[in-house]
Amino acid sequence: MKSFDEVTERAKQLGPKTVAVSGQPGEEFTTALAAARREGYIDKVLICREATEAVRAVRTDAADILLKGTVDTKTFITAVLDKDNGLRTGRLISHVAVVEAFGRFILITDAGICLHPNLEQKAEIIRNSIPVAHALGIKVPKVAVLAAVEKVNPKMPETVDAQKLSAMNIPGCVVQGPLAVDNAISPEAAARKGIDGPVAGHADVLICPNVLAGNIFAKGIMYFSDRRWGGIVAGTSHPVAFLSRADSAQMRLDTIALGVVLGEELHHA
Repeated sequence: MKSFDEVTERAKQLGPKTVAVSGQPGEEFTTALAAARREGYIDKVLICREATEAVRAVRTDAADILLKGTVDTKTFITAVLDKDNGLRTGRLISHVAVVEAFGRFILITDAGICLHPNLEQKAEIIRNSIPVAHALGIKVPKVAVLAAVEKVNPKMPETVDAQKLSAMNIPGCVVQGPLAVDNAISPEAAARKGIDGPVAGHADVLICPNVLAGNIFAKGIMYFSDRRWGGIVAGTSHPVAFLSRADSAQMRLDTIALGVVLGEELHHA
């Protein structure tokens, strides 16, 4: 798949699904839920006052997808991570922003959960991105580990981590780094800088050094361009749609469709 229109068509084929919303949905969210119902990929909406109640609905299969409503992020993530009653799988959980750009999907992670990931956590973030890529039809995702420069510099720890991650041979993907954003996604930029490799210019997944960089990067795309995108939590047992309370109805609609498609991937994992 290369567009959210294709994701929506796939969601229609897989639906209708039941969603559990943590907190009363606002106007934009209500508009998105109504549109998803009209499109036919959701049919029932459970409005839960507490995040724990919404998580329980998904964990017990009373609902298929968990959506973050008006509850604050900390409360929502705490409920998802609860070791006894949450949606943990024993793995790190991370946020993945899925952006439609340059005729394909590009995944940006982590833009919302892991504050200062260490080397092993960055490896887990990469592993978490693979099922999301698979759900979008990307069989072997090309992963770029981002930094400000393309050469390893001991004074820039993210470049050292990028080199180590590239050498790990993480199954199911191809990893290259350090790469800057331009030569990770643009073949022309990579060629001009003389950077080659299996990922340079063709990255499917962009690994950010920390949540600050990821969040600023993702929201910069959101507000300074007209790209369509959605946000999902990876590493959980069930699909968890995770967006800001300020996001538009279209972003929410695209994210709901993404959650439906990811649910099918998790079901067959």
